[in-house]
Amino acid sequence: MIEPMKRAHLREVMAIDAQCYPIPWSREVYESELARTDDRLYLIAHPDRVAGHAGVAFEENEAHITTVTVAPDYRGQGIGARLFLALALAARRHNTSLALEVAADNPSAQSLYRRFGLAPVGIQRGYYANMGLSPDAVVMRADNIHQPDYADRLVQIAVELDRA
Repeated sequence: MIEPMKRAHLREVMAIDAQCYPIPWSREVYESELARTDDRLYLIAHPDRVAGHAGVAFEENEAHITTVTVAPDYRGQGIGARLFLALALAARRHNTSLALEVAADNPSAQSLYRRFGLAPVGIQRGYYANMGLSPDAVVMRADNIHQPDYADRLVQIAVELDRA
C-alpha cells in the first residue's frame, strides 16, 4: 500500500535511510519537506511496515524526484516501482517533466528509472561527494510525460506490478 508520508512515519523512514546511506537526511530535513504541502509530495510503501519511501519536489516546469529508497530486506518486490509509479502519476497531474540525479554506480536504480522513460542527459561530477556516496551522479529526464504514450507506459507498468 502506498500512502502519504506523515511525521509519525519518520522513525521508520530514518531507520531505512540509516541502512541505505552513509549520511542520511536529518529529521529536520524531513520535517521541513513534509511541511511544504504545496510543492512537495512524500510517500511511503507499507506492505506490513514502512518498507520504502519516495519524494518529489514540484518546481516550475519539472517534477524533481528527491528520493526513492527501499529497505534492503524489501528489495526486489516491486516496492520501488510502485513508489515511482505514484510519483510519475503525480507529475502527470502537474503537467511537468520528470528529472532526478542517481548515483553513477547504481545500475539497478538507473534501470528502474529507464523503465519509467527517463533517459540519461548528463553527468554531475562530485554531486554526492559530501554525502559519502560515489561522487558522480547521472542526470536523468523524461520530458514527454504529458503525452498519451507515456500514460500507456504507466498503465502497462501498473498491470505488470499487479501481476507480480
